[in-house]
Amino acid sequence: MRNGGKRAISPPRSTDFPPKKSKENKLDVNGGQPSDDTVNKADHVREVTNLKKIQDKLAESLRLCLHYFSPPSWPTKKEDLINLDLDKLLDFPLNKFFDTYEVNLTELIAQYQQHASEAEKKGETAEDKLVNLRKMVMQLLKPSLLNYNSETDGNMEGDETGDNVDEILAAVVKESTKTDSTSSRDVLTS
Repeated sequence: MRNGGKRAISPPRSTDFPPKKSKENKLDVNGGQPSDDTVNKADHVREVTNLKKIQDKLAESLRLCLHYFSPPSWPTKKEDLINLDLDKLLDFPLNKFFDTYEVNLTELIAQYQQHASEAEKKGETAEDKLVNLRKMVMQLLKPSLLNYNSETDGNMEGDETGDNVDEILAAVVKESTKTDSTSSRDVLTS
């Protein structure tokens, strides 16, 4: 015993023990730890699998976008767009597709604006006709209003083109039908 009877403790060397066998029945020189090659291969497989999943999700998303945003004038049917394989998706003319989409959308908006403008003009024309018709009805009713003054008192004045013309007309018609039914009963009883 040298050094005062103490023996130096040193870590065991890899040559002191026989090599262990790995699961693959190969000698593992790393003391039971997977080799760098095995770790790298497993990581690589995981990475490839993850990339494949991401690629599939992106391809499916692109197919759905193409399907839903397909312009009416696009030569490929919507059903065919949803079934494009990856190679066809990679070669797909996206710029042309979206240019066509934009042109079609612009045309559609212009058509709706034109329809809205035409509808507005028709509405204005109908409003003008209604105003003129109410004026003519009011002119026709003025002589009759003198006879039915009690029903329409206070309504004769005011707007000759508004809703009060409709109210006056309704009152005159109502009074007129009362008078007509009374006179027809008188004729029948005589």
